[in-house]
Amino acid sequence: MRLFTASVVLSLLPFTTAWPNVMEMDRQLKKREEPPPRDPLFKSGRPNTGLPALGFNAEEQLVNVASGSGHEFQSPRTGDIRGQCPGLNAAANHNFIPRNGLLTTAQTIQGLGDAYNMSPDLALFLAVVSTALAGDPVSNRWSIGGNFTPTVPIFPANGIAGTHNQYEGDASIVRGDAYLNGGSVGVFQMRSWEHLYQLAETYTLDDVAAQSDYVTRWSILNNPYYFSAPFSGLVAPAAHNFVIHFMSNHSAENPGGFLSREVLKSFFAVTGDGPGNFVHNRGQERIPENWYKRPLANAYNLPEVGVDVNINNLMYPGIVRIGGNTGITDSFAGVDLTDLTGGVFNTADLADGNKAACFLLQASLAGLPDISNPLLGAVGSVLGWTTQQLGPLSSKFGCPPLANFDNQLFNPFPGASFKGSGN
Repeated sequence: MRLFTASVVLSLLPFTTAWPNVMEMDRQLKKREEPPPRDPLFKSGRPNTGLPALGFNAEEQLVNVASGSGHEFQSPRTGDIRGQCPGLNAAANHNFIPRNGLLTTAQTIQGLGDAYNMSPDLALFLAVVSTALAGDPVSNRWSIGGNFTPTVPIFPANGIAGTHNQYEGDASIVRGDAYLNGGSVGVFQMRSWEHLYQLAETYTLDDVAAQSDYVTRWSILNNPYYFSAPFSGLVAPAAHNFVIHFMSNHSAENPGGFLSREVLKSFFAVTGDGPGNFVHNRGQERIPENWYKRPLANAYNLPEVGVDVNINNLMYPGIVRIGGNTGITDSFAGVDLTDLTGGVFNTADLADGNKAACFLLQASLAGLPDISNPLLGAVGSVLGWTTQQLGPLSSKFGCPPLANFDNQLFNPFPGASFKGSGN
């Protein structure tokens, strides 16, 4: 089958000076390969709460989104920001976090706790990292999607949609890789959605582990710029688990949680009754009525994030990997964690929940600007501000000091320097 028409070739000509070997890359992008089926080494059988559920209390766990509750669904208005995370979009659409998509650390902790029973330590961590990477530390605001106006223009305020390979990364659960979508990190990938949908009729952590393995191997086979950074390379598999932890419904009969296809579609803003008929309704993510969040005693915390990612990687070795393709598809080369961190961490460390949490904390600091800004007062810089904000968590988990990451090890990977264009 012919891959190029004259119009396609002509449309590519302006880009040949910007991207070497662009014609070869375009050929690779059109090729598209499916990874072969792969069985896990074992199945964990974990409940959807990860750890065993500690009871069920209907009054405490009901998330009331009925009319008059103050949390009824409302479509985004003109100027409201929505991004690539369905859980954050749904929380904004129901006013658990501000409907405009801009929020502070305090609003993050309160809102995501109320909506999903995310623990304060995990919500604090996500808010601080989002603010440091692409928000406004002076006003302490971050965006769940694209850019906003910061207090002073020195801060990028690009929103988490502008954090490709810093926070947002390749091999998302249903979003396409930025390089394969013209730089956009927010493209809903119907192929990935249909693969996820058909994995089960009610979803578990083992099912999303299979999805994480599938999308990772697919990206390596099809994206010459696939890259898995120290932080975003853990966020992507962790976000798969978030779907189970924060979208599952709970009941007295099933306190550990269950996630049906209908509930999954509601959270992901998908309508239709099967492959070929699905429609993604961007920005319309919603929390279902008669939906009960995880037990209050089972707030999902940062160490558990590390535990779940490690279990998934034991089931499917290779879900967790640092490195990338070298400019051609299926050319993945890894970076040794010991070399990267100067011996402070090694791969075996990630099997310890607190060590994995420490690595997440410290990897999030890599690449933050250490340039003094008087508006940040005594902490001096964005790096100083972030270190101060996350310091209590680092102490709580007993994290070792880490001087820096040897980012020169990423030079062979073109995807490491590829910046997405946001939503």
